[in-house]
Amino acid sequence: MSNFSRLFWSEWQNLFANKTIRNVLFIVPIIYLTLFGFLYSEKKVMNIPTVMVDADQTELSRELYRAFEVDQTFKITSIVGTEEEAMRLVDKGEANIALIIPAELEKNVKAGRPAEVLTVIDGSNMMISNTAVRAASTVVKSVSAGATLKKMEAKGSWGEEGKNLFTGIDYRYRVLYNPTFSYMSFMVFGLTGTVLQQVLFLGIALSVAQQKEEGTWKETLKSHSFFAITASKLLPYFLAGTLNVFLGFTLLLKGFEIPYYGSTFDLMLVATAFNLAVLAIGYAISFFSKDQLQATQIAMMIAVPSFMLSGFTWPLASMPTAVAAIGKSLPLTYFLDGVREILSKGHDLSYVTHDLAVLGFMTLLGLFSAYVIYLLQTRKKKEVVAETTTV
Repeated sequence: MSNFSRLFWSEWQNLFANKTIRNVLFIVPIIYLTLFGFLYSEKKVMNIPTVMVDADQTELSRELYRAFEVDQTFKITSIVGTEEEAMRLVDKGEANIALIIPAELEKNVKAGRPAEVLTVIDGSNMMISNTAVRAASTVVKSVSAGATLKKMEAKGSWGEEGKNLFTGIDYRYRVLYNPTFSYMSFMVFGLTGTVLQQVLFLGIALSVAQQKEEGTWKETLKSHSFFAITASKLLPYFLAGTLNVFLGFTLLLKGFEIPYYGSTFDLMLVATAFNLAVLAIGYAISFFSKDQLQATQIAMMIAVPSFMLSGFTWPLASMPTAVAAIGKSLPLTYFLDGVREILSKGHDLSYVTHDLAVLGFMTLLGLFSAYVIYLLQTRKKKEVVAETTTV
């Protein structure tokens, strides 16, 4: 057997003998692919929350309502009396689309005068805005064609004369927050949050695991309190993470001149809550892991799919319930929602209180988990010392 053959065979055996490497190569891809398959199992964005204003109150406007209600893309969640009320619901995020049916729509259609239906769309998620524009256009054209055919039948007008009657209903749309459908304004914020989370997760997850490999962890547990260990571990990474957020978003907003509308101070407050949540979870992972390889594996298992599960692109409402629940358990989901509300929509902190509360809860949960593991490890160490003393 040649040297190459021996080396190849040895490495091939090691690949299957090492449980961690075997899992990374063969189990993790299957888990991810299954997760992503379920993520997009609905095949298209559906049930987009829609608020409707019917200022016409005619058979034609009711037909439009029924057509939008039947279409799987839309879910009419409320009907309000004015466009201002509808805009308020869109601004608050309670609806992604406002369907505006103007007064005298049916009258204008019957008279052959210009008639139009307007949708106002939250463009901060391009997956929603693109889908909404296409679907709404199809629905309006379908209803318009039906209305025109009824008009032609009533007048007995076909052929060239009938074509002249085909005025129908024009579809108009207005996109808020990203009217040019810019991918720069949409995707880059999400990818930036993903990178910031990944590097912070990896850094803190290796901190304790590294000491375990070096053999200094037991002495650290013996010599210092949990509070002292935690503060000394988290503070450097927190400062580094905060600096990364500041430099990263400064580069995007000032260097690449991506439009933004909210307060950068508010953004930094949300980023602070995000960094603390990521650090707390990563810290618990580091306590739990026996070595750096396992810590890296667990951290990446959480970080890698976070962006796709965050709802930043594919809406959480269009995910299966179980997959959406996973997305809602990840800190990136709430950070990117905060970024969208502040930078893309120009909102203040009152719009992100839920995000801040969840990130705060994740921080407490992560630190509590690390503390429980700390107690178990120190108790185990004391038991070993007691047994050694007895012997």
